[in-house]
Amino acid sequence: MNPKSMKEILSTHADQLVQGEHPHAEDYAELSARDQDEISPLLDVAEQIEGTVRPVKPPRRFESDLKKELLTTAYLRQAEGYMPPNIERELLILGVVMGFIISLVGSLIAWRVYRWRS
Repeated sequence: MNPKSMKEILSTHADQLVQGEHPHAEDYAELSARDQDEISPLLDVAEQIEGTVRPVKPPRRFESDLKKELLTTAYLRQAEGYMPPNIERELLILGVVMGFIISLVGSLIAWRVYRWRS
């Protein structure tokens, strides 16, 4: 079975489990019998996990404190003029430094060869 379609089916199955439905591999008519046999154990494992693990809902105070903290941090960064790293600029500087080092080593080698031949 195609891994991408398997991911989609498992994702759909997980969403249905969260909503309280319990679909089976046979419910996916577009699958061949071989594909149903392949995905059926995965769906069973998902149902077993769903039976033991429940979604966690954080307390309302935690959510509001986190939101307040994130907004404060964003505001402070904006007020300080925070600029996120510029990858292109750093790569350009790295390229210039590497070019300088290579040309310096090349010049030293050329000087040694010239001196050795003289």
